Amino acid sequence: MKGESILKIVKSFILIVLICSLLLGGVFAEERDYFPRGEETYNDEKYDNIIDILLYRMRVEHFNVASLLIFFLAIIHTMMTSKFQQKAHEEEIRYNTFKELKQVDKESKSIKAEIYHLLGEIEVVFGLWAIVLGLAVAFFYDWHTFTSYLDGLHYSEPLFIIVIMSIASSRPILQFFEKIMFFFVKLFGETLEAWWLTILVLGSLLGSFITEPAAMTICAFLLSEKVFSINPSEKLKYATLGLLFVNVSIGGALTNFASPPILMVVEPWGWTSNYVFINFGVKAVFAILISTGLYFIFLRSEFKSMGEQYSAYRFKKYIQKKFISQKTLEENFDELALLVSENTHFHSELDAYSLILKERIKEIAKKKLSMSEVAELDIYNAIDEKYDNIKLREFQRVIPGLLADDQKPQFYDPQWDLREDEVPRWITLVHLGFLIWTILNIHSPVLFMGGFLFFLGFFQVTSFYQNRLDLKPALLVAFFIAGIIIHGKLQAWWISPILANIPEFGINITAIGLTAFNDNAALTYLGTLVPDFSESLKYSLVTGALSGGGLTIIANSPNPVGISILKKYFDNGVSALGLFKYALLPTIIATVIFMVFK
Repeated sequence: MKGESILKIVKSFILIVLICSLLLGGVFAEERDYFPRGEETYNDEKYDNIIDILLYRMRVEHFNVASLLIFFLAIIHTMMTSKFQQKAHEEEIRYNTFKELKQVDKESKSIKAEIYHLLGEIEVVFGLWAIVLGLAVAFFYDWHTFTSYLDGLHYSEPLFIIVIMSIASSRPILQFFEKIMFFFVKLFGETLEAWWLTILVLGSLLGSFITEPAAMTICAFLLSEKVFSINPSEKLKYATLGLLFVNVSIGGALTNFASPPILMVVEPWGWTSNYVFINFGVKAVFAILISTGLYFIFLRSEFKSMGEQYSAYRFKKYIQKKFISQKTLEENFDELALLVSENTHFHSELDAYSLILKERIKEIAKKKLSMSEVAELDIYNAIDEKYDNIKLREFQRVIPGLLADDQKPQFYDPQWDLREDEVPRWITLVHLGFLIWTILNIHSPVLFMGGFLFFLGFFQVTSFYQNRLDLKPALLVAFFIAGIIIHGKLQAWWISPILANIPEFGINITAIGLTAFNDNAALTYLGTLVPDFSESLKYSLVTGALSGGGLTIIANSPNPVGISILKKYFDNGVSALGLFKYALLPTIIATVIFMVFK
């Protein structure tokens, strides 16, 4: 009931904004050359207290209140996505009863359930609320103001996410990094625990060299195959996810180009990779080792209970690989299908009965039509044309293997991505080249998008050695990041004064808290706008942004990448509270290490 009440409030708010925007859009518009309002235009130097500054900014710019309200409603929506998924599941069950009663078409889907699924997709939340934001801007100003604002934003990061996710999730790249990690796993006996530790430690640190989104993609896919696929407990799943998010967030701090919050400050503050490694990287490695070690001890009983299950999984894979050849079996089944068809005359019998069915239809047509219509119209040809088309489609559906080669439908193998044959080395090297090109040109969308187009062409040429290219997860994550960018810049009016008016330790804790509600890269970017920021305050801000990057899905831009890959293992989606709970301890450990060894 509580969730439904919140939903009603949200619906009412959207409706009010929509009506007001349509009826009064532009009525209260102010003539100005800037949007959003810049920090220097508030002239609030006379206020020393943060509360007074924020209240003053609300009074002189009423839109600030609306943008903040919409932003926090979007955050509340992200916390309710599991509720929407649950409602979608309930609606699907109800709709299936209608199918059983033949009250609806058996191929149809519940539109209501699909709407709930859409609202439950966490990646679309901020994009949906960007529509509401646009209506609010139209109400306070005009529609042109909103479109100009969108045109002035930079979308390099969402575009980069699409490219890096697609390349990093390709079969050659996954196989390459799996082999690297397997080298270390073998040293510890090829156990489940060894895979878990290697992925969460070594995989997270890879982010410093191949960027955090790429590392998150590789780690999430490997965890999906090695850990999540053998049905671990909810405790192990959430602990792994929370630890993964925090480790990746701080694991990119060994260089100055891989971690989004560090990348935002490198140029304004003149930080080199050597500076970043000394001040952040070494401590990040220390924090990852301690957090992962503590969680390993904490989850020891979980791993022990899964030991027998993992051994059975490994043995099954060994037997399947040693004694079953997919290519040989496919050839055997093709021969078997033809042999059975010849011995039983199945295909010819089916043809004969289908011919009888067609003749019956023609007899019915002759009875329904007059003699003159039968004589004048070519009814037999009309029936033959449509009947033969339907017959071919049904034969393709029912007995595709018995048809002639030119009539067989294209087979979509649902297990294609699970095959185990090796990728040729030269294809892997080309893929690594595309990955490196994308990373080197991270600041140039024209170059990395151009490279991506060549990658797609190469992918098609070598499709036999590739997994299927699924752009949906990458596009959804990019949509999520773009939504955060649209909303995030409008929150500078309250975040900047907070950063500029709190002490060193306070700024670290505040940065962790704010990161949970806003992208950590956006937070450090706002820090670069604060004048006279001392080195100690810069350090506190960035370490807070790094440490808090795993608390929520919106805290760090690679997090939605991990969610998109692993969410299928969580009933009704990933719980925001569950993620926060298990990401809290690694966050505290990272915070303490960054502050103690400052």
